[in-house]
Amino acid sequence: MDFNVTAEEEALVLRIDERLRAGDTPTEEDLVVELGDEVRAQVQSLVHKGWLGAGQSLELSDLARRALANRHDAGGFPE
Repeated sequence: MDFNVTAEEEALVLRIDERLRAGDTPTEEDLVVELGDEVRAQVQSLVHKGWLGAGQSLELSDLARRALANRHDAGGFPE
């Protein structure tokens, strides 16, 4: 897993996490509609870096979930 993510990728991970917590199952297409076509490159980069699993819908990898949990615990991300 590559922990070096851009600010835009970090924001996308947070958005996906928010949607997952709300019970949504976002797809890449959902995010394109919501955030614009440039999100495709960010999704692919995050898949390559090990932050996202891409199937029918996007999901956070186990390592990404742990990284987010650690940041939430440390006050690094808003709830």
